[in-house]
Amino acid sequence: MIWICILVSLIIGIIIGAFIMYYKARYLLHNQKTLYNELQDKKVKLNEYQKELSNHFIYTIKLLNKIEDDYRHLSHNVKKSANFFLPNTHIQDDIHAFNTKKTTIKNEQLPIAAPLDYSSNTENTIKNHDNE
Repeated sequence: MIWICILVSLIIGIIIGAFIMYYKARYLLHNQKTLYNELQDKKVKLNEYQKELSNHFIYTIKLLNKIEDDYRHLSHNVKKSANFFLPNTHIQDDIHAFNTKKTTIKNEQLPIAAPLDYSSNTENTIKNHDNE
């Protein structure tokens, strides 16, 4: 009689375990599908953002090239005007000697102290913390 109770309990336990495993696997599969769909959506958004960013940089490069060309035309016109209005003067030599590539920019940095994330008086904080 005891063998029959053990056998019935074993069969009931196996059936209950199978149901639990089935529903747990189904729940995990649903979560996995959801995460996979979110991943695909994020990949699409990332690709769109990368395309948008590359288009932005291409547009910026085109603008900078146009600015450079306009600057060259302006410089050429200034030199032509200087030759026309100021012939045979020392200013003309100064204008021709000016070259943008030879100019240097001095990066003068001010001595700035970085802000601290903590108080400079740490002894009092440790003592106050120990007293509490």
